[in-house]
Amino acid sequence: MNPSNRLEPLLAPRSVAVVGASDSPGKVGTSIFQNLLEHRFTGTVYPVNVKSKTVAAQRAYGSLSDLPERVDLAVLCTPATTIPNLVEQCGNLGIPAALVITAGFQEIGSAGLALQQDLIRAISKYPALRVLGPNCLGLIHPESRLSASFARGMPKAGGLAFVSQSGALCTAFLDWSIREGIGFSNFVSLGNQIDVGFSDLLEYLADDPKTTAAILYIESITKPKAFIQAAKRFSLSKPLIAYKAGRFAASAQAAASHTGSLAGLDEVYQAVMEQCGIVRVYDMDSMVQCAELLSQTSLSGPDTIGERIAIVTNAGGPGVMASDTLLEHDGCLTQLDPSTIAQLNECLPPNWSKGNPIDVIGDATPERFANALRIVLSDSNVDTVLAILSPQAMTNPTQTAQQVSQIPIPPSKRLVAAWMGGLSMQAGIEILQSNGIRNFDTPEQAIRGLLRLIEYKKSNRRLRTPEPLDATGSLRTCNQEPNGSEQASERLERKRFLETLGPIAPEDRSPKTVLSEVDSKRLLNLYRIPTTPIEIASNADQAVALADAMGYPVVLKIHSPQITHKTDVGGVLLSLQNPEAVANAFRSIERSVSKARPDAKIQGITVQPMIHWTHCVELIFGSKLDPVFGPVILVGFGGVTAELFKDRAIGLPPITPERLMAMLKSLQCWPLLDGYRQRPKANIEALVDVMTRYSELISEQDWIQESDLNPVLVNDRQAIVLDARFIG
Repeated sequence: MNPSNRLEPLLAPRSVAVVGASDSPGKVGTSIFQNLLEHRFTGTVYPVNVKSKTVAAQRAYGSLSDLPERVDLAVLCTPATTIPNLVEQCGNLGIPAALVITAGFQEIGSAGLALQQDLIRAISKYPALRVLGPNCLGLIHPESRLSASFARGMPKAGGLAFVSQSGALCTAFLDWSIREGIGFSNFVSLGNQIDVGFSDLLEYLADDPKTTAAILYIESITKPKAFIQAAKRFSLSKPLIAYKAGRFAASAQAAASHTGSLAGLDEVYQAVMEQCGIVRVYDMDSMVQCAELLSQTSLSGPDTIGERIAIVTNAGGPGVMASDTLLEHDGCLTQLDPSTIAQLNECLPPNWSKGNPIDVIGDATPERFANALRIVLSDSNVDTVLAILSPQAMTNPTQTAQQVSQIPIPPSKRLVAAWMGGLSMQAGIEILQSNGIRNFDTPEQAIRGLLRLIEYKKSNRRLRTPEPLDATGSLRTCNQEPNGSEQASERLERKRFLETLGPIAPEDRSPKTVLSEVDSKRLLNLYRIPTTPIEIASNADQAVALADAMGYPVVLKIHSPQITHKTDVGGVLLSLQNPEAVANAFRSIERSVSKARPDAKIQGITVQPMIHWTHCVELIFGSKLDPVFGPVILVGFGGVTAELFKDRAIGLPPITPERLMAMLKSLQCWPLLDGYRQRPKANIEALVDVMTRYSELISEQDWIQESDLNPVLVNDRQAIVLDARFIG
């Protein structure tokens, strides 16, 4: 049995028992039982009430064990202290699903948290039992007229699924969707997610033929790996839209590395959504716009979303506003075919716009507007048409809507409308929407909604791009060595190196330990990541001897576990050309650091060759252990200005070469890597090789909490790490 099918008794039950159903006004159990009756649930419903013989003139049962059949779903509305025992009853009776509406668990503090732990223990005894909640609004399955919820109203059946952690948002979205005629396959309030969560629902909805798209409202993710897997699977075939709340939550503790301060929690969620093919929205308006378009179920798959947009309008201004919004976000204002221009010349006044947007002029009759729309829809260069109508003196919005609704829309093409105005447009809007043509209040809203679908199509295309595999089925990286004794030897060397670090082994993460630059580069070298050679000098004479052996020029850097940002304390001196300069630099660094950080323990000063490449770019690679998703990887514009410009991209390891290329191209500094103004192009293959090896390192070394390689230099020949720091 497909694991996702285990949710069918929960989301599409054939029989329901409401524990706590009553006739007492104002009680949750009363509202839910009345909803099931009033909306004419197509299955069987039983009230369970230990004190009453009847509820709503129906026979009531004293307990779940008294029911005449084993129900699919038990809806639990009784006080929180009774819920763990009721869940155990469900498990003992073989009831496959329970919906816990009741609040009073972890959301109220320590007492509620203890009760929630009792509930979790009760659930764990019955692996076949699935539980939604607690502390939730409930769920709605419009096809069967099921409203196991205390929300009002029943939306029509459709292809859109809505899953939310906010009950209040559910009620608002539900009320709006009923007014607008939006249809749903499932409408679910998650609550505290102690069992069924986003990942479970996405797995089920991905397999559900009735679901064509989904919108999520996310406050937290409880099973991150499962969520990523389920979201990718869903978005491969169906649009997935999400709003993530809590974008500006402050970090609990300042990070020690560049990367820690650069990669905020919300940026990690953003990276996860990008890698999963989720289209993120940032406000309720955008959720509504997406719902409007996704309700057109026959046009919600990735292959049916066209990027070439034409605009037909009876007023120049709104057409220009729509065009500005489209072009501002890199949308495609398509060029009409010459044959389309010729046909429009025959049916439009001589002063029409002669291009896209197609301005049919303010005195357009319903017939003229509809004829122009029909011609534009038949253009092979057009995928989607936005029809804009403003209420001018000669405009008949109702008759125009009637004419437009009769136009046969070619397969795989989309028509949306913006009947702008108030009461005079309302009848026309109702005609359009009753015929499956979604109407938006403004042209900009329509364009933004379309752009969201186009964004999904592009992300879906990236997800579908096959990752290159070697003969063993493993991901191929640049310059990858073959398997064999050499790799076994490397693994042994890495293990021995970790044994020398002792205090930062995974079982002993406290207190936080910072690897020195010397040890950090040793670790990088074990993964064949190129770094500058490095030696430690304890006095000026030793520094000169090391510099003589390496060759000039050289770099001197402070070596202290307490100092993370060496430049800030005068701990770095560059391009030292001779022995005298090295000796003076050694003493200068000692003085500067002792003055700036008298508390720091100085373990010496490192000597390294000075790398001076022309036409090179400084980047930063970094990692951070996110509290939800685990290790994340950062790449960005590096050097001492990394935090100033904040030009970065984030991904989750292991990062494929294809994903890395997308991250690099998203940076503002990408033109510098790509041959800006006749500069030599950077060796992207070498850069990708360093990053994929670094991604492998971060994936394997789970003791690492933060790290940064900064700067990473790349020119047209090679890439090399100049400085590195790992924190465990």
